[in-house]
Amino acid sequence: MALKTLRAGFTGKPAEPDLKTKTQDVARYVRDEAAVVAGTARDHPAALSGTVLMVAALAFVAGYVMGGTPATPARSQRFWSL
Repeated sequence: MALKTLRAGFTGKPAEPDLKTKTQDVARYVRDEAAVVAGTARDHPAALSGTVLMVAALAFVAGYVMGGTPATPARSQRFWSL
């Protein structure tokens, strides 16, 4: 099995897989990982909802803090007018 994928050329250097093979490998990896995440979410719904709630709360707090910071004061309102 390993020798089949090695395909050493004349120089003995392993041949690089083409773009189509790499793309298929990446797509397969992403599908597998998505299936694992979906299975974990299915098995632990309370943990999923807690995580989503925590992320939403952190996003709200970050937005509130960023929205509450004052803008740069106008040039006439600065202490050292330059």
